[in-house]
Amino acid sequence: MLEKLLANPFAVFREDAVMIMASERCFERVVEIADDINAHLLTDKTGKTPDTYAQAFLAMANAGILESALAKKLVVSVKIRNILVHEYDFEEDYEKFYHSAKACIPSYGEYCRQIHAYVQKNF
Repeated sequence: MLEKLLANPFAVFREDAVMIMASERCFERVVEIADDINAHLLTDKTGKTPDTYAQAFLAMANAGILESALAKKLVVSVKIRNILVHEYDFEEDYEKFYHSAKACIPSYGEYCRQIHAYVQKNF
């Protein structure tokens, strides 16, 4: 859904408040769902979970579940999510969100592939 919303040109995106709000909420949920997955897998593998979303992605790399380069890219998405949730920096700057989100979304496709491969191999 998020990819579909962000596929619109920015000129269309910025004029549609519903599209903006839906995109922001979808982005938040993508990061939060990945964090839930991280927590389950890390608990199973290491017996503990990190305190923050960013630490969780890095711990996933340290545990050999995700590639390190991907984990670092996903940490960027956590920063964007935090900006949205805590309502700072992006205030009325929809272009910054639009381009940042578009840049992060492909990493979640790779995240899904790596998680799938890990689960297939280990469960």
